Amino acid sequence: MVYKLVVALAVVALTSSHELTMNGRCSCLRITNKIVFSPNQLKTIEILPASASCENVEIIVNLKSGRQICLDPNASQIRNIFQQLVKKKGKKNDKPSI
Repeated sequence: MVYKLVVALAVVALTSSHELTMNGRCSCLRITNKIVFSPNQLKTIEILPASASCENVEIIVNLKSGRQICLDPNASQIRNIFQQLVKKKGKKNDKPSI
């Protein structure tokens, strides 16, 4: 289950983009430290870095149902998943040496 979620998060994270258009505030009012959805419910994932308008890193999961969930980037489960994503992305970009 976790492997499927990691793969789904990788695909969505690599294909999503976001333009910051907020007026001086964070997008997430409440965050959760648990993944409470299945990979097949995912529509997009937005990772917003800290900025002048919001000092927090925000991870916003958009579900196919229209619901948005904000994940805690400091939660160990969430950090582990994204560390695995970074490792997988690095392996995809490695070119064999000649």
